[in-house]
Amino acid sequence: MLNWAIIGSGDVVQRLVSNSLFINNKSSVTYVVSDNLEEARKYGNKHKIKFIYYKSKRNLNRILEDTNINSIYIATPPNSHFFYINFFCKKKINIVCEKPLVINKTEIQKLKKLIKNYKFNLFTCFYRRYLERFLYVKKIIKKHDIGKIIYFDIKFFHNHKNHPTHNIIKGKPLPWRFVKKISGGGNVVDMGVHALDLIEFMLGEIEKIEVIKSNNMKLYKVEDVCIINFKLTNKVLGQSAWCSVSNQKVDRFSIFGNKGSIHFSMNLGENESIEIIKNGKKKIKRIKMQQPLHKNMFKNFIDQLISNNKNKIYEIKENGIKNSNIVCKITEKSLV
Repeated sequence: MLNWAIIGSGDVVQRLVSNSLFINNKSSVTYVVSDNLEEARKYGNKHKIKFIYYKSKRNLNRILEDTNINSIYIATPPNSHFFYINFFCKKKINIVCEKPLVINKTEIQKLKKLIKNYKFNLFTCFYRRYLERFLYVKKIIKKHDIGKIIYFDIKFFHNHKNHPTHNIIKGKPLPWRFVKKISGGGNVVDMGVHALDLIEFMLGEIEKIEVIKSNNMKLYKVEDVCIINFKLTNKVLGQSAWCSVSNQKVDRFSIFGNKGSIHFSMNLGENESIEIIKNGKKKIKRIKMQQPLHKNMFKNFIDQLISNNKNKIYEIKENGIKNSNIVCKITEKSLV
């Protein structure tokens, strides 16, 4: 049985708890800790979570000292992720953390040392690789339906007033996603990290990246346009462009093989069609984003951890360490 403490009480946590992703016959939640106690109480009481605490060193120590707690879910802004991972990892506890994992490369290097020294399970929320939509694309690639992969191209453009998660509204505080000391960067770090994960999940390991970025509109102090060139270890090349100040919306991930190509949208609420083009003919497959987005991912994590640990909940197996290294690698590459 996995017994969780949840750090944070924002929108993502509320949707996860309300859909019983943590509360089932394999998993339960004992603690919710947040700097917004009213928000935490609202859903903590609804789901009969035993302990609802304000975020403080004293209350975090209560979790650390509770021998029944074996898993932590961190759903706070990114600038506090490293603090919580560092705080709990010495207990060799299972840790699931929202993305981006940390906000700079110094924290990544420190995190690698923690993994080496304490050998704990660390997962981050790259939930797209568990969705049917992207599993289907990977299947097409693996079957060589479009032949040998030779190139890929990613474009994600939008206006600052229709950001997929947080609009920038004049006269209102800047969303934390655009404050570097909180988020670690702009759209590439916040949303582009999912694209980087899917490159490695579907196409191959990233060997080299070249980054060009700029801040054209000066709406905030992180980049609003970013271009990345990729070289994979299998010699496949690719390009990507993110623009947060465009006058049009573009959301397209294209993969080209020597026999055809496949094209799809990356994000929720966009075109659900997957286009496969071969010999001048287009085939359309429609697969919606499954809801809640984290459901398949957390089921996988929980099944892995239950299977790995069985009666010894702190016995660390290869899966967790391997996943930890993937998590660090993708995060490091996103911190452009």
